[in-house]
Amino acid sequence: MDPDDAILDEPLRFMQSQRYDEALELLQTPISNASPSWNALYLAGQCHRFLNNFDSAVSLLSRAAAAAPAVAPVFLALGIAFQMGGRLSEARDALARALEIEPDYALAFNSLAMTQKLAGEFEKSVHNYDAGCKALVRTIVKAMRNDRGSPILKHRDTRGTLWMDHALYGAMYLVALDDGLSGMAMPTGEQATEEERTERHGGLYWEDRADENGETVRLFFPNFFNTVRDAFGRDQTYSTLIGNRSTVLKLLGRATEAREHRAEALEFLP
Repeated sequence: MDPDDAILDEPLRFMQSQRYDEALELLQTPISNASPSWNALYLAGQCHRFLNNFDSAVSLLSRAAAAAPAVAPVFLALGIAFQMGGRLSEARDALARALEIEPDYALAFNSLAMTQKLAGEFEKSVHNYDAGCKALVRTIVKAMRNDRGSPILKHRDTRGTLWMDHALYGAMYLVALDDGLSGMAMPTGEQATEEERTERHGGLYWEDRADENGETVRLFFPNFFNTVRDAFGRDQTYSTLIGNRSTVLKLLGRATEAREHRAEALEFLP
């Protein structure tokens, strides 16, 4: 947040306590300035959205978006305000802009899929909930740190449920990153002797590389699957995406898949 927006600290604290009316009172002065900051407009718009004043939310968030055309969360909030006000076409446009700015914005995929569900576009909705899961795992693997000191941890909950498909997608994505292999660890002799167990319980090996002599080298991702699984369980994004996808699968008559998704959503609920 801009240093000049220190005046927004107190309304932000009210918002964090869900005291939106009081936050709005404090925001009246900054949003009434001749050139209000996008932060002030954004916070006021969010207050109105949480109070279900969708027309006011759209008005303020549209001004924030005009002032901050490269800030993805503003377009996410605007898209949600449009969606909740029943303006689904405009919601899609705003959410598409959020994803244009930030292609791995899992929450924007979630809101876009919800908008498509409300519009009866169930197949598109299912696709974008899955796209949100993939965006989330891309974010996770790009933040991974892997070096020779990385521990090989076993995780009793590591098993092949729906999340494993997304973890495997993440592994392929990590290998494909231009800089994804720069710090890749090679297994020590002791680690290599435990290869079979490691592959089942959290590690990942990749063999499609050659050294300077043209010989196959074995790259090593210590604790890859456990890292992905634990990241999925630390906040509610994965659980939300999978749970919302289950409701659309049910509408499509895919009851077995819907039940699997619902069970996994509950399993990963923080």
